[in-house]
Amino acid sequence: MNAPIDITGVTLTTRRLVLRPWREQDLEDFYAYARVDGVGQMAGWTPHRDREESRRILTSFIQGRHVFALEYQGKVIGSLGIEEYSEEHYPELSNLAGREIGYVLSKDYWGRGLMPEAVQAVIRYLFDQVKLDFILVGHFDWNRQSARVIEKCGFQYIKTRPYETRYGTTERSEESILYRSHFMEGYACENDTDLVQEIYRRSDESSRLNRSKAARVEFLTTVRYIEQFLTPGAKILDIGAGAGEYSLYFSRKGYAVSAVELSDRNAADFRQKLTAEDTVELFQGNALDLSRYPDHSFDVVLVLGPLYHLHGEKDQLRCIDEAKRVCKQGGTLFFAFLSNDMVILTMFHSHPDYFRNGDYNKDTFRCDDFPFVFHTVDACRALLDKGGVKVVREVAADGLSELLQAKINAMDEESYRQYLRFHFYTCEKPELLGASNHLLFIGKTEEAVGKA
Repeated sequence: MNAPIDITGVTLTTRRLVLRPWREQDLEDFYAYARVDGVGQMAGWTPHRDREESRRILTSFIQGRHVFALEYQGKVIGSLGIEEYSEEHYPELSNLAGREIGYVLSKDYWGRGLMPEAVQAVIRYLFDQVKLDFILVGHFDWNRQSARVIEKCGFQYIKTRPYETRYGTTERSEESILYRSHFMEGYACENDTDLVQEIYRRSDESSRLNRSKAARVEFLTTVRYIEQFLTPGAKILDIGAGAGEYSLYFSRKGYAVSAVELSDRNAADFRQKLTAEDTVELFQGNALDLSRYPDHSFDVVLVLGPLYHLHGEKDQLRCIDEAKRVCKQGGTLFFAFLSNDMVILTMFHSHPDYFRNGDYNKDTFRCDDFPFVFHTVDACRALLDKGGVKVVREVAADGLSELLQAKINAMDEESYRQYLRFHFYTCEKPELLGASNHLLFIGKTEEAVGKA
């Protein structure tokens, strides 16, 4: 999973640069800038002593096939490599696909904005074509030029760590300041539908709910509550079914399940999980248009993803209205939200400077709704009330599990079972409701409540 990316045959073009694999004939250009004092030190290596040293390193670039040559007006003026990263330093990223990049630029071309141009092109390539989840980059504490490149390219600070380098015959311990780029960095969405497609091209929803003990808490909690409202022979509609985790679970329990999913990748992953014995009816469609289903068709309607992605209140209410329409009188609706306030804390856990530089309003503490949409507990209540849903239960679906994932994942089975019991004991406590990344609201239509 964490191996160099092979760029054989890859050429990236920007307004002023061509990024391409290295060639043997690039030797003179390479030696011309690599021998200059102050260039290599920015990346932790000493100036090249002679052409033979440059030739050896150029050969490693060609054979390694993971370093771009930066060509400007027909001349190679720098390099940008896509490297493995040290997995032991990033346990929180262990289930994601990522790489670390590093770069060097000829001193003659500093200050022209060329390196941000190159880095942004590689970011787009790695996210759009290679489908990485994250990119790491670092700089030495004294290297403010590289820091400015990193900041211009939208990376977010992670941590500072010691880093050993050798200049000449003297070893020096530097502070390497590391950043991570958001997996949707640089994507300009046209609408919610396009954004959903792009999010799930770049991320793996198929394993999100089952990749670890901590991740499983949300699924186990949600299933526990759905089962409380099921009766024998119940019909379930799973709107925004993702890769099918809930649909397949309940179908294999004997319930009649229909599923709707918008994302091409999620729908494909869902279909791959289906066996000859599965009876789920899967349709690719939009939560805003459930016209294929008659009114009052389902005993239970799950809306466990769409409200993560709908930015406008008009569309949010339309989604709620469609869910109500297809739900039977007396049936039950389940709505999932992303918790605005808890997200700030979990982001801070991963990014120590998040309170200073995070994507939220520094006065209102409202998170930036990109690429996902966030709600406070009160905002969830207000939206459902406006949509004509009578809320009967409110649940902190995963509680502190994302914040405590390292400790939870290290638990033995007995400890984990007891942790789940504790979570189930606390997840409806009003004082702890907002302390969860995922919120689950269970409701009835106001019409059904009125007739009860």
